[in-house]
Amino acid sequence: MTDAEIKPYIGKPIRLILADGRVLAGTLHSHGDEGHGHVHYAVVSDPIKQGGEPVVEMLHGGDQITEISDASNDPAAVE
Repeated sequence: MTDAEIKPYIGKPIRLILADGRVLAGTLHSHGDEGHGHVHYAVVSDPIKQGGEPVVEMLHGGDQITEISDASNDPAAVE
């Protein structure tokens, strides 16, 4: 996906499918391209253990994302 297609979802709960078939859910964050030529995205999900640290999956560029959808009605996806 392009950065323009992903941008409306930044800061919102999302569910996305990656090119390798994995499904991620959580709040989508972005970080500038920092000279890499691509934007870094992070999906932040609830901790696996109660009281633990949130789980963060870092994506190096939007080309890894094949599908993205709003998950604001899914409590599991809300950071």
